[in-house]
Amino acid sequence: MAASAFPPSCSSAIDAAHTKHPTKMSRKMKQKGIMSVKKVILAQLTSSVVLAAPAFAQNLPGVSASALASGNPTASPLVPPSSATTTGSSGNKVTQLQGIEVTGSLIRSSDKTGFNQVQTMTQNDIQYSGATTVSNFLRDTSANSASSWGEDTVLMNQAPGGAGIALRGMSMKYSLVLIDGQRAAPYAFGDGGTDTFFDINTVPINVIDRIEIVKTGAVSQYGSDAIAGVVNIITKKDFQGLQLDGSLGGAQHGGQGTTNLSLLGGVGDLNADRFNVTAALSFYRASGVTLAQRNITSNQDYSELSGGFFAQPSSFFMTDTGPQALNPCGPTGMVTSAANNLQTQTPGAVCSQNGAKAQSLAPQVEHTSAKVHADFKLSDYVVAFADLWGSYNTTSLASGLAGFGENALVPSFYDAGHGFTAFSPMVGGNALTYYFPSAQDWDTTSVFYRFSVGVKGSFGTKNLGDWDWSASYGHSQSEVSNSFTSQVNASTVLNYTNGVTPATFSAANLNDLPGVLGTSRDQGISKLDTLDATASTSNLFSMPDGDVGMGLGAQLQHQSEYIAPGSTEFVNPFTQAVNGQRNVAAAYYQVDIPLLSELTFSQSGRYDYYGDFGGVYSPRFALRYQPINALTLYASYDRGFRAPTLIELYQTASVTSQPVGARNVDEYFVGNPELKPEHTKNYNVGFQLSPTSSTDIGLDWYKIDVTKVIGQPSIVADVDAHPEQTIYYLGYENLAYLRTDGLEATFKQGLSTKRGTFTLSTDLAYVRHFNMPINGIAADLAGNNDANDTVFGGAFPRWKGNTSLTWADRDWTTTLTWQFTGPYAQVIVAGPNVASYSQLNLLVSYSGFKHWKLYAGINNLLDHAPPYDASWTYVNRGYFDPSLYSYIGRYFQVGATYKF
Repeated sequence: MAASAFPPSCSSAIDAAHTKHPTKMSRKMKQKGIMSVKKVILAQLTSSVVLAAPAFAQNLPGVSASALASGNPTASPLVPPSSATTTGSSGNKVTQLQGIEVTGSLIRSSDKTGFNQVQTMTQNDIQYSGATTVSNFLRDTSANSASSWGEDTVLMNQAPGGAGIALRGMSMKYSLVLIDGQRAAPYAFGDGGTDTFFDINTVPINVIDRIEIVKTGAVSQYGSDAIAGVVNIITKKDFQGLQLDGSLGGAQHGGQGTTNLSLLGGVGDLNADRFNVTAALSFYRASGVTLAQRNITSNQDYSELSGGFFAQPSSFFMTDTGPQALNPCGPTGMVTSAANNLQTQTPGAVCSQNGAKAQSLAPQVEHTSAKVHADFKLSDYVVAFADLWGSYNTTSLASGLAGFGENALVPSFYDAGHGFTAFSPMVGGNALTYYFPSAQDWDTTSVFYRFSVGVKGSFGTKNLGDWDWSASYGHSQSEVSNSFTSQVNASTVLNYTNGVTPATFSAANLNDLPGVLGTSRDQGISKLDTLDATASTSNLFSMPDGDVGMGLGAQLQHQSEYIAPGSTEFVNPFTQAVNGQRNVAAAYYQVDIPLLSELTFSQSGRYDYYGDFGGVYSPRFALRYQPINALTLYASYDRGFRAPTLIELYQTASVTSQPVGARNVDEYFVGNPELKPEHTKNYNVGFQLSPTSSTDIGLDWYKIDVTKVIGQPSIVADVDAHPEQTIYYLGYENLAYLRTDGLEATFKQGLSTKRGTFTLSTDLAYVRHFNMPINGIAADLAGNNDANDTVFGGAFPRWKGNTSLTWADRDWTTTLTWQFTGPYAQVIVAGPNVASYSQLNLLVSYSGFKHWKLYAGINNLLDHAPPYDASWTYVNRGYFDPSLYSYIGRYFQVGATYKF
């Protein structure tokens, strides 16, 4: 939906746009030569020639003259537009329409529905959903249907501490996140080692004005990483006064104690004082949850579940007759059967110890953020702005007991004489698998900052309409440092095991060896510099059925990525090395042409030139048909590309792990400077229907085709062909294809009664197909978890939805939210299909006290646990897919807001 409120009909504003014009030039004079101009424009469009004009990251805060004169530099999309009289630079009195600036379009519009669906969510929407962070809120949206990894992911993630969003089930590198319409540096480490993404953990709730999600490709406007869509997080500006927020929360079954404190303040009236400074501070802390704090995972025993096993970390000698328990087991172990053990699954005995306390379901986190935005009115039509923003986040994630061995989940190490190889110490000719009683913690410190400065304004012309323009420079940077504690020192272990026999081996002695456990560290730095300029008008000239709009711009980027090689002296070294940089130049445009009074054609295009592989042109063609005010139909076709990430191009080494069937394998892969861009095609058809001022109905069909997909050759084929290997060497290549299509529906209905106002709102996404080859064979990943063996690494339920019912009566507001994730088939390991999941959140607020708003809420009202997925027992000894669910259980929070 285009807005979270229900504005009245915009028909009067639309009529005014068609009948009034911002210059004194008569319609007769302006129509002279229109046909010849139209022919020239159409010829340019059909030949797809890029307009030679400056271009730029759209949605910088451009302004209209009337908006500046009123002291409101950004027209809000939450209210209907209105016309205003002002004086243009030509000296003429004009009636100008205040347009809506919407993500996905260069040109302001008088309509809340443009050429594609834009879902808008406010800060209140976030709060009433029950979410305590922006990351939690966005990852629960229906548009984020699969393959989205967050800070609570154990294993399968080489970007601990970060959280991204993957629109329409595509990986996070296909979704672009903007802050106030501007790019920001990606997280210093890539998800899964490759997928760059913006860390939405850096954004506090109190600074958000609204979030706009464009649910279709927008490469022609924003660039190569906007294939699946765009998330534009728009922050508060021109704020006056002071607002304090605070909340406390905790889970019923222990853990996840949260503290959320924030301050928002602003001074100056842009119209009266000619300046405004808005500042925000925030602090968020969560204590986390371990497997030991939840019943199902507390013993790491899933043997009673269909397809499940006893999953406690287990130590043993592998003899000719099968697994043999250590004797004695050691101070924390006990003898258990090997028959139903996850690691062995054969007759025998092993020494097991419960590692539930050593593994996180949710991490301990602290997020601290500060942001200052200043606007200075240089004249009635020019505003200068400066924005400074920084965040300091820490994350501590327990990833399980330290261990090694032939049957351990990840067994490699770096041998100086032989490179990465298996680590399987032998004791008396028997392979040893062993787990220490110490937990391995991933401690991450993430520092992000961004500053941007610029000027924006408006001017009027006599013959070529009224223009909004802006220019800015921005620098942003992400620095992430990781320390991995309790890492097993390979040489220390080998020195001990080479000198003992099964009879003299002692678990206690091994645990106490000096230096047997140590700390591995790595660091990454990602930087982005941007220089932008843009100009647009909604009334370049008039045609019989309306005004022609045009937007132009240019952008220069400098991108860099550096990841320092991590330690290689330890077993299972999650190490990576990257050093790359490049320059990117882009020019783009948009032209909107009214073909009929009800039908508008839009054509946009972007030419990107990358210093490391060359240039690509990305066009977009769109139609908008509005036969009546209540109904808008739209369709679009885009051709685009995705540039290889700096990691995919310039990685010199990376060692990580990946689940393949019922085992985890190590992989070593490097970048490929010869990679070509992926090529994409996006199709979108939909409608928005508003039969009354309190009803919105929307439906969209989409299809995305990607060719020359960048990935690794099938590791599954290598594992099947060479099961004896412990590490597999791979590189990046332009492989086959990816094709996905589906439906997205929205519905919102308001009803006013004597008992208050009721509002029902629904967003629903259905993934019909997600096709790509696996092992050279075409596969449809929608509706199953086959993607676990691909670069996506998560299941694809076909259905995902959010429904909320809000009741507002005087000073009370109550919202009940239903979050739904559909079922999916189990195709990875033996086990049952995965059931659907529903969660109810309830939040109640009261604003009857002067200056105060009090609220209380319960998340997961019915205390549902995530559905069981047997394949994840092999990955992290858990029982559910963490890209789809969390296991906090019933959670309570109370809070208050004070404004003065």
